[in-house]
Amino acid sequence: MNRTHLPAWLGPARVALSALLLMMLTACNGSGPAEPDPGDEPYRVSAVVEWNEVMLAAVRNGPPRPTVISRALYIHSASVYDAWSMYDDNALPTALDASMRRPAGEHTHANQRAAISYAAYASLKELFPAYEANTGAFSALLAGLGYAMSDSTDPATPAGIGNLAAQAVISDRSTDGSNWENNFVDVTCATFPELYQPVNSADPAQSNSFAADDFDPSHWCPLRVPNGSLLDDNGQPMVDNDDPSTYFDQKFLTPHWGAVTPFAMDSGSQLRPLGPPKYGSDEQYTDALGNTMTNMEAFEFQFNQVLDFSANLTDERKAIAEYWADGPRSETPPGHWNSLAQGISIRDKHDIGDDAKMFLALNGAVLDASIASWDAKRHYNSCRPAGSIRFLHLGEQIQAWGGPNQGTQTIDGEDWRPYQASTFVTPAFPDFVSGHSTFSAAAAEVLRLYSGSDSFYDGVTRLHRDYNNDGVNDMLGEFVFTKGSLKFEDGTPSGNVVLHWDTFKEAADEAGISRLYGGIHHQDADRRGRMMGQEIGGLAFNRASALWNGN
Repeated sequence: MNRTHLPAWLGPARVALSALLLMMLTACNGSGPAEPDPGDEPYRVSAVVEWNEVMLAAVRNGPPRPTVISRALYIHSASVYDAWSMYDDNALPTALDASMRRPAGEHTHANQRAAISYAAYASLKELFPAYEANTGAFSALLAGLGYAMSDSTDPATPAGIGNLAAQAVISDRSTDGSNWENNFVDVTCATFPELYQPVNSADPAQSNSFAADDFDPSHWCPLRVPNGSLLDDNGQPMVDNDDPSTYFDQKFLTPHWGAVTPFAMDSGSQLRPLGPPKYGSDEQYTDALGNTMTNMEAFEFQFNQVLDFSANLTDERKAIAEYWADGPRSETPPGHWNSLAQGISIRDKHDIGDDAKMFLALNGAVLDASIASWDAKRHYNSCRPAGSIRFLHLGEQIQAWGGPNQGTQTIDGEDWRPYQASTFVTPAFPDFVSGHSTFSAAAAEVLRLYSGSDSFYDGVTRLHRDYNNDGVNDMLGEFVFTKGSLKFEDGTPSGNVVLHWDTFKEAADEAGISRLYGGIHHQDADRRGRMMGQEIGGLAFNRASALWNGN
């Protein structure tokens, strides 16, 4: 049976329409077409934010594929923006024919709200058809906002503009190189004329498996991951190599993604950074912090730094690792930053136009971040800590996190594990650069530029949701882990842990370092990703602002 994850204000799937309407009107102040001008009543979130939230519910319900999700977020936001732009005096659309702009007399809040709602609905039912079929969430929100179903393409109506905007953006992306028509599986192209083949194997029977004769520690090693069907004496998932029903072997997620058409970059390789340190090389290497040593020295230092974090995991570091993990059953980093951006909309009292512009820039940036980081991942094809630390300390005893509720222990080096869920272990793609770091720095830069300040936390703004389920709506710019609320271990943290970010940059930097605490990346994968992400954010904001300024 398919599980659904609706926003709290949408309630269970397929409830009576009257109940849905009441829930949305009371919990999130939604309204129909007769909504007064925003200046006539207390502030409430724009319809753009409401559609963004129902989209994130669909994201949470599907597999955690950050590349694919970044594309979906962009298509949705561009559809909404293009619909809005037809009811603005100057803004140029991303894909829709600009000649469809409506006369100035029609540039009303009501028309904008209707047009973006039809664009949002049309894009989401195309992007998440199974979710809509199972839950009816998109049609419920459309009805809850007061709109009837319409497949009109009459540009003289808001419904027609909305549908045309979604069609134009989806058509524009239909040839973007993502291979959407085949569920985004690897495909050859001019950039990548051959399908990806890993240097190392997850199969321990192969000569290029971990620590075997042909194993290459500088390159990504796919893992054999337990699926939870077989448990050890401590109740933890384990692999039986003789029983394929107990595991799955990792495959590089969307290895062709570096060739996808960007929003603002010229190509996926435009900002490709210098590569990571190489195992066994005596050539000089200068790291992202400016320190110079040999490649081998840098390799050992950076992966041993991750090991040191593993041996010294505090409740706060565990909380940081989990908050930013965005792994199974979550929004992934692109969606996470959309959720954070909703708070900026509330803090700064955005109207429909403000949000249409902000989410276009934000999701143009996260799309480009996915493309650039995946270009580097495929180009350098580098090993993650789960392979490198085990190899560096093969046959040695090390101090490290011993597994859920085991604390720091002395363990065999080849048994080292990241601080992650036992059935996740580490992402199914190479290390360098960190996608989290790239996504987060790009998003933070867009929010800084759009809001005109790096300020995040203000000590006043409360969100319209209680994300940690402590009975109080969360404060913007912080998250409270209550006692025992972490997922990777029982009873952790031992007391409340408050994560707090005064600035967008602080939040993005914490997202980056979280991947070292969690054992997912090493220093330069994080730092080079942050550097690249900040550049991407600037490029995306510049292109988006040129569009909405009519340039």
